[in-house]
Amino acid sequence: MSENCNSTLDISGLLTIRTVSDAKNAILSSINDSESLDLLISEESDIDIAGIQLIVAARLYAQGASKQLSLAAPISGRALSLMDRAGLLAEMSAENRRFWLHEGA
Repeated sequence: MSENCNSTLDISGLLTIRTVSDAKNAILSSINDSESLDLLISEESDIDIAGIQLIVAARLYAQGASKQLSLAAPISGRALSLMDRAGLLAEMSAENRRFWLHEGA
């Protein structure tokens, strides 16, 4: 299969412990089929810490495969609130701020 240069994957609604396995499969497949992947996550997405962990793991997987993974839009809504409650926004590195919040991009 030829690789696409750039693609977008909507994972809204697949970011809880009950659905993260489906999201994982979709993300891995899309990373393998593209040089660059944008993840689309709606503000209203139901998300828990398993969803955040999946995105972190996918980012590491993409880096290891020399692929680009990014968020189509800055994290917001429920996901941003969850990250704040989990303490993930405090003392976040500049690189992580660019990835999650699109700050300094």
